[in-house]
Amino acid sequence: MTTSSQSSSRRELIAKSILAASAVALAPHVRGQDAGGKKVGFCVVGIGSLAKNQIIPGLAKCQDAKLVALVSGHAAEKAPPIVEKYGLNPKYVYNYENYDSIKDNPEIDVVYVVLPNSMHAEYTVRALKAGKHVLCEKPMATSVADCRQMIDAAKAANKKLMIGYRLRHEPINMTAIDLVRGAGASVVPSAPANGRGKIGMIKGLEAGAGFNIGDPTQWRLKKQYSGGGSMMDIGIYALNACRYLSGEDPVEVTAMTYSTPDDVRFKEVEETMLFTLRFPSGLLADCRRRTGGGSTDTG
Repeated sequence: MTTSSQSSSRRELIAKSILAASAVALAPHVRGQDAGGKKVGFCVVGIGSLAKNQIIPGLAKCQDAKLVALVSGHAAEKAPPIVEKYGLNPKYVYNYENYDSIKDNPEIDVVYVVLPNSMHAEYTVRALKAGKHVLCEKPMATSVADCRQMIDAAKAANKKLMIGYRLRHEPINMTAIDLVRGAGASVVPSAPANGRGKIGMIKGLEAGAGFNIGDPTQWRLKKQYSGGGSMMDIGIYALNACRYLSGEDPVEVTAMTYSTPDDVRFKEVEETMLFTLRFPSGLLADCRRRTGGGSTDTG
């Protein structure tokens, strides 16, 4: 269960992550254009729960970024309360049909794609072709082919593409990287720890999390939109934690899935995913993800 204080903390972390994305990924391309300290203008695509309750309030807390535009398939219904609350220009509300016209809006520097997983590739590619940088929610897409299409589009447009994985910017995780790999280590795999950190060489990793996904009608439980269940939803947390703590990418994986037979939520996607990763150094990582109720997993 999420409390109001937990929601507030998450909004604060999202705000810091957006700031990090703006400063690190976009500094050479956007912020350098305006010596007067122009705020980076974000266009949020998709006005679901995450966007309304976390991302948009997070943007409102940023010193160097701001919300300037919205895109929604239900713009007439969902956009007005946000426009009023955050003082947006009503002309900067778009739908899926006129989305490509964002190319004509100089206030938009970055498009933040917050749509169901299966829509990430299309709306990322369209934003890049419109000449905008893109911050896309995790997971990147539902297939390797779609991910490659997104990367190729970013290269062709000479624009930045970043995936909205906030946890690598969390102070606790940065401290863990320092302990395992040493001060100044990158948050992305580049070289194995090899005992360079403060606690010596790591021999094994365990990572896991679980929550009750609730509403059986939501898009995350429809394979057409999500691409999968617990692995596609929260599997990235265990996978990326093992990558940035070890400094390596896995070379071998084994996995098992399980879904409660009579649970209507998991007719199309898996409830539980257990997987083991082998890394080049010989390190093994045991990971588990669960989206059903009653989980006792820890991370």
